[in-house]
Amino acid sequence: MSELPGARITAEQRDRALRELADHLGSGRLTLTEYDERATAVAAASTTPDLAAVFTDLPVALPPPAPRQATDPALVYALTAGGAAALALVLALVFGGWLWLVLLVIALVAAPPVASVVRRRVPRRP
Repeated sequence: MSELPGARITAEQRDRALRELADHLGSGRLTLTEYDERATAVAAASTTPDLAAVFTDLPVALPPPAPRQATDPALVYALTAGGAAALALVLALVFGGWLWLVLLVIALVAAPPVASVVRRRVPRRP
């Protein structure tokens, strides 16, 4: 309820206040009787101070966390392939054998299935 003091409230603000009260009821901060009393006060409120008085002893509702964005599989594949190529080249130069370059081929072939298995096993946040 951070609008201008003394300003008249809109129907949207009243609905938002009722949703916040319902959240407080659901989280156990209010009893059903307190919820009814406060909902009646919200319905009767006409200005922002009237509405703010209903929430004086309740914590401010935090916005929900932002949803996690999915990773692009092509980016995962490119990073895996680039890392494998760099590792194979370094190992081939350090140990002097071309067989290390076979590691590059194995990594390029195995990267997509490994990435999909890892994606399935990593739990998603709500």
